[in-house]
Amino acid sequence: MSVSLHSPHCALWTNRSVDLHRAPWRILVVDDNVHSAEALSAALESDGFDTRFALSGVAALHSVDSWVPHVFILDITMPEHDGFATARVLRRIARTREAVIIAFTALGEETVRPEAVHAGFDGYCQKGNPPAELVRLIRRLVH
Repeated sequence: MSVSLHSPHCALWTNRSVDLHRAPWRILVVDDNVHSAEALSAALESDGFDTRFALSGVAALHSVDSWVPHVFILDITMPEHDGFATARVLRRIARTREAVIIAFTALGEETVRPEAVHAGFDGYCQKGNPPAELVRLIRRLVH
């Protein structure tokens, strides 16, 4: 059951939460569009998050060897390893198994949700919304 937030384009899908006692929270933005990845990463950085970006699912998986995020924001339609495949692998890796995973895509929620929930996503936010909507969702999942 989807719990709507303030926007009909962002949704919380699970009860998972990451309890952090220190800031800044580490967030990895994964998007094959470099401009989108850089822009979202910069917006989240300006909100006080420790943010990095990766330009593919494979790059994201390699990055967790040296820097483990609390939150992954994954585009769905990427070459090599799409967002679904990346989430499934993140859920199998011990150090990322409990991380929050959010689908951030231009695709509609009804298109993404069935496979995304099965792959281990915790929420959804449609691209094109103000970054504040995504930040609200992150704050619901990390406290």
